[in-house]
Amino acid sequence: MTEAEVVQAESEKNDELKKIEEEEEEQGEELIEIDRDAKEVDLTRRRIDKIEGFDFLRSIESLCLRWNLIKRIENLHNLVTLTELDLYDNQITKVENLDALVNLETLDLSFNRIAVIDGLSSLKKLKMLFFVHNKIEKIEGLSELTELTYLELGDNRIKKIENLSTNKKIQRLFLGANQIQEIENLDDLENLEVLSLPANAIQTIKGLDKLLNLRELYLSQNGVKEIQGLEHNEKLEILDLNYNLLKRISGVRHLNNLTDFWAKSNQLYEMEDVNELADLPRLTLVYLEMNPFSDSSTYRSKVIRMLPQIKKLDAEYCRGFTTLS
Repeated sequence: MTEAEVVQAESEKNDELKKIEEEEEEQGEELIEIDRDAKEVDLTRRRIDKIEGFDFLRSIESLCLRWNLIKRIENLHNLVTLTELDLYDNQITKVENLDALVNLETLDLSFNRIAVIDGLSSLKKLKMLFFVHNKIEKIEGLSELTELTYLELGDNRIKKIENLSTNKKIQRLFLGANQIQEIENLDDLENLEVLSLPANAIQTIKGLDKLLNLRELYLSQNGVKEIQGLEHNEKLEILDLNYNLLKRISGVRHLNNLTDFWAKSNQLYEMEDVNELADLPRLTLVYLEMNPFSDSSTYRSKVIRMLPQIKKLDAEYCRGFTTLS
C-alpha cells in the first residue's frame, strides 16, 4: 500500500469514527417521552449524563438510571413519592442531594466511584442499600438508617466491621471482597440471618455468639484454619468454607439444621473427619472436592457411605436421588 493509500485509508477510518460518535451523540440527546403519571421509569443504558427534567413526575415510585454517564446526584428534590432509586454503574463520586426523598426504601449506588458513605441521614425509611464496587474504606454514615434490613458493601476497601450498632434490623449483610481481618462488632445485629464475608483476610471464626438467628455464613477465600466459634449458631443452614486452610472438619456436630456444608479446596487429609457430619439430619449438599483426601479413587463412594442422608456431593447427585426427588 502506498503512502497516499495509507493516508486515504486513515482518513476514511477517521470519518467512520466521527460518524459513529455523532450517531452516539444524537442518541444521547434523543428526546425521552415519559407519561407524567408513570409510577416506574426505566432509562437503563441511555447515555444520560445529567439527572434533570423529572420534576413533572408527581406519582413516580421507581426510577432506574442504570448504566449511564451520570456524575452527580441532583434535581431529585421534587420526587418525594420515590421509593426506589437505581443509579448502578454510573460515574458518581459523592452521595448528595437525597434529603427530600423521605420515602425511599431501596437505593442502589453500586459500581460508582464513591469513597465515603454520607448524605443518607434523612432516608429514615430506607430498607435496602447497595454500594457494591466503589472506593469505600470505612463503614460509616448509617446510624440514622434504623429500618435497614439489607446492606451490600461488597468489593470495596473496608478493613473493619464497625458502626452498625443502631442498625438492629439488618437481616442480610454482605461484605465480600474487602480487606477485613476480624469478625467483630456484630453483637447488636440480633436479627442477622445472612452474613457474607468471602474474599477477605479472616483467619478465625469468632464474634458470632449473639447472632442466634444466623442461617447462612459465607467465608470462602479467606485464611480460616479451624472451624470454631459456632457454638451458639444452632439455626445455621449454610456454611461456606470453600478455599480456606482447614485441616480438619470439626465444631459442627451440633448444627442440626445444617443443609449445606461447603469445604472444597482446603487441606483435609483424613477421610475419618467426614464422620463429623454423619449425624446432621438435614444435611443435603456437601462440597469436599479439591482436598488431599478427594484424590482417592474411592473418595466419592466412601463419602456417600458415611453420609447416607445427602443428595448431592460436589454438585453431582448421589445415586438414588434425581432433580425431581
